[in-house]
Amino acid sequence: MSQKITLGLAAAALLISILAVALAWSTSAKVEEALHATGQELGALTSAVKSLNSTLASLASGVEQRLANVEREAAAAKNATAILLKAAQAPAGEVPVKYAKLFSIRYEGGYYVLRDALGRTILLAPRGAGPALTKFYVDKYKPAAVVYYPVQRAVYMSSTHVAMAYRLYKEGGDAHVLKSVVGIMWGKEYAWHLPEVAKALENGTIRDVGPASSPNYEQIAALKPDVVFVYFYPGPYGTEAVIQRLDQLKIPYAVVNEFQEGSPLGRAEWIKFIAAFYNLTDAAVKIFDGAEAKWNSLAALAREAEHRPRVAWFIIFGGVLYPAGPQVRELISLAGGRYAYSNYSRVDLEVVLKEKDVDVLVWSGYGVQSVSDILKIEPRLSELKAVAVGRLYAYSDAFYQLANAYPDQVLEELLWIIHPELAPPGNFTLFVPLR
Repeated sequence: MSQKITLGLAAAALLISILAVALAWSTSAKVEEALHATGQELGALTSAVKSLNSTLASLASGVEQRLANVEREAAAAKNATAILLKAAQAPAGEVPVKYAKLFSIRYEGGYYVLRDALGRTILLAPRGAGPALTKFYVDKYKPAAVVYYPVQRAVYMSSTHVAMAYRLYKEGGDAHVLKSVVGIMWGKEYAWHLPEVAKALENGTIRDVGPASSPNYEQIAALKPDVVFVYFYPGPYGTEAVIQRLDQLKIPYAVVNEFQEGSPLGRAEWIKFIAAFYNLTDAAVKIFDGAEAKWNSLAALAREAEHRPRVAWFIIFGGVLYPAGPQVRELISLAGGRYAYSNYSRVDLEVVLKEKDVDVLVWSGYGVQSVSDILKIEPRLSELKAVAVGRLYAYSDAFYQLANAYPDQVLEELLWIIHPELAPPGNFTLFVPLR
């Protein structure tokens, strides 16, 4: 009996052990499954964390980039504001132009804004100016040319332009103006009445760069001018092609058509335009004001004359008589004279020979040295009173070179001619008494 109980207990124990092992196996499998599932979740979580970290890093980089952009934009805005503030606070105004119609000069701080004879805008920027401020004015005015002043190297097309620069140099006391002239068109074709210019052309300091209608562009480019002063007129023998070529070569130029102004003072006033390229507008204004004051003083003196002599003014060339134009007639009146042919709408040789009672004859050209030179051209002029009494004058060969720059001297010498009793003649420069 006890043996049976023992066997029964053993069997029960064995069954319990088997059940325990089965339970343990089942639990282990579940645990393993649970661990596997947990591992997968951890992997997914790790991947998600990595993705989040990447996203956060990308966001951080984007934020840094945006912050950098904002900082740059803020700095640019600050600089732009500073430039606008500087421009707004800079003194602005115009250089006074009283008589000339074909140019203007504005200034804003250290910058000049010019209008030349073709209506082009030229920006003059001071050397060493900050590029940002210069760009501001370039964007504002969109100039046809930007020139940095004071110009170091300049080429001139006309001797009349050189004469204005010379007067600026001589009376303004700035030698740099003359030193800046490195080239002149037709330079060696003129008889120069500006001694320093003549000497510089002779020793090669100033180069002759060929005729005004077709200059030597290679030579001009080699001189590396800051600016070329040109005059403009159209036509097959004009200078339009010169301007087009300078545009192609990207050589800055300024158009100076002083000869188109309606008055002598208007022509002379172009000295202010040229002076701007040297930052010498104050000196030019002073020079011009002095010339204007002398002009007005001479005109006032002429008004005191008790009589007004009759003045004939013409030249005969190729058998054709060319009389005085409206500007010359006004000049005669200012000098206290009467134009001899004011009652005629058309003046020719027949009129001149009819109106013999003229007090003064001005031959409006040069190349004649005596009365006999005139009479070789037209012998019948001997019948004129002015020729008979010896009051016959001609232009000197300096007239066309200097007259536009020195209108006060033109009027002074004309007063000597018409009213020697009011203004005893001095040394003639622009006119020549013919004997």
